[in-house]
Parts: sequence; structure tokens; C-alpha cells
Amino acid sequence: MSHSKPRFKTEDLAEYLQGNPTVFQQHPELLEIISLSDSRNASSLLERQIGVLKERLVAQKMTHAELFQNARENEEISNQFSEVICLLISCTNLSQFASEFPSTLKQTFAIDQVSIKTAQSVTRRPSEAAGYEETLRRLTNNTSLCDNRWPSRVMTLFFNDDVRSAALIPLHTNTSKNTLGVLALGSRDVERYTHDLGTAHLDKLGLMAGLCLKRLQPKSVSSTDT
Repeated sequence: MSHSKPRFKTEDLAEYLQGNPTVFQQHPELLEIISLSDSRNASSLLERQIGVLKERLVAQKMTHAELFQNARENEEISNQFSEVICLLISCTNLSQFASEFPSTLKQTFAIDQVSIKTAQSVTRRPSEAAGYEETLRRLTNNTSLCDNRWPSRVMTLFFNDDVRSAALIPLHTNTSKNTLGVLALGSRDVERYTHDLGTAHLDKLGLMAGLCLKRLQPKSVSSTDT
């Protein structure tokens, strides 16, 4: 009665070699029977290993380059945000906030159009109420939203016809869930503000601007209009 040998899977061999990387040093005779796809047999094993290591090194260099580039971009964004925050801190009245803040954003971040609508100003312009309410319905939990498919009612509230994508940022404070207003960033580039764009920096901007707006707004609603 013959006994068949247990089948040894290729995966088992690969796992064994990974756990025993010196096996060919301990059994150099195995090198004589290794068959490689380039037909040079065992003589090319070292070359193949070097080639694999070179490929890994190139991949690592690319990863490091990407990480370095991301770090530089984040540092640049951080510096730009510091400039904007310094402006917000220096604002002493609503007129300065309404004029210098959008202007600084446009210049610092190369934005085509910047618009601000506050809850108080919209109450004095009934024609804007519907568009503003629709905007707030889309901005849940005081989270910014980017898209290139905004409804026309929202787009016409903030921009003219040149804008093809936009980021809408709720202005709020960290002590209240109420939205004080909406900051809108518009671009002629349809791909600049797409729905999958991260909003961490935009949310931070909305908080900083909201704190500034809250500080500058008079307690009397009738005297406020931005």
C-alpha cells in the first residue's frame, strides 16, 4: 500500500523562507537547482535580490518625497492661516471685517470670489432668505462643505456666473451650535472645490471667523448689517 507524500504549498515555502532568510547560506547546494524565469539559473539569484531591493528603495524614496511635499504644503497652509488669524484678531469693527477679511482670503489663497452672508444681514434682505436657509440645511453640525454641483439658488446668493465650484463654511463659535453666518469661497476651476475635498482647515477658518464676528457684532440686531 503506497503512501502519497503530503503536498507542500508554495505559500508554505514562502512563509518558511521569510522566517529563515539564511537557509541558502546553510544549504548552498540548493542554489544549484533554483530555476529563475530569466534562464540564468542560480547565478542570477543575487542580481534578482539586488533588483528587488532597488525597487523597494525607489518606492521608499517616492514615499518620502510625497511625505516631504505634504509637510511643506501643510507648513505653507499653516503660515497662511496664521496671517489670516492675525487679521481677524486685529479687526475692530464689522466694516473692517466685511472688507479686509474677504480681500485677504482672496489674495492669500488665490481665491476667485469670497462672499460672506450673516444671519443678521439676511433678515434685512428677504430676497436672500430662501437661498440662505437652503445653505444652512446643507451645512450640518457646523461642518464645511465643498462641491461643484451647488443648486443655482445657493450659487446666486454668494457669487456671480463665473464660479463653477465652491466651499461653503459655517461661521460659529465653540460655545454655541448656532450658525452666525456663512463664508463662501468660489473658484472658476470646476475641480478646485469638489465634494471629496477635506475640510479640516476650512472648519478651523469658520471657527476663527465666527469668533471674530461674534466679538464685533453689536447686541442689537437692528444695528448690524454686514
